[in-house]
Amino acid sequence: MKDKILALRAEGKSYNEIKAILGCSKSTISFHCGEGQKEKNKIRAASFRLKNPVLRKIDNFINRGVSVKCRDFQRNRDLGIYTNGRQFLFNIKDVLNKIGENPKCYLTGREIDLSKPNTYHFDHIIPVANGGDSNLDNLGITCRSVNIAKGTLSVDDFILLCKEVVKYNQ
Repeated sequence: MKDKILALRAEGKSYNEIKAILGCSKSTISFHCGEGQKEKNKIRAASFRLKNPVLRKIDNFINRGVSVKCRDFQRNRDLGIYTNGRQFLFNIKDVLNKIGENPKCYLTGREIDLSKPNTYHFDHIIPVANGGDSNLDNLGITCRSVNIAKGTLSVDDFILLCKEVVKYNQ
């Protein structure tokens, strides 16, 4: 099979043409023809990826509206409802200016190491689920574990919950 595929590729046939002639899948053709393909894919993926993990994290937060838009469409397609996702009126530079040189968690005051992107989250201070907006004033940086614990609670409700936990465990 490999010899036939390589011979057809040498003739200049496309994957679709080889697929039609031999009746095999494109992945089979790619497997036999793709020497060095993994390296090419790694290089291609790296060129599209943002090098700085902080910028990547901010970019993911800002562009999260696209996935929300798709998810909401899937959830509500039977109802005929289509939401447009979040609209952000700020960019990465605005977020970097807001968090500053030495960012701290807005809930705990802990210092955040921006070089470790798995340790912090960008959060809506007033959750969107509770009527908060997606604007720069409603953006905060938090420790990952704290943000997960907060969920969709308001800051006041979260503080009350924390006080109850401390009181119960004393």
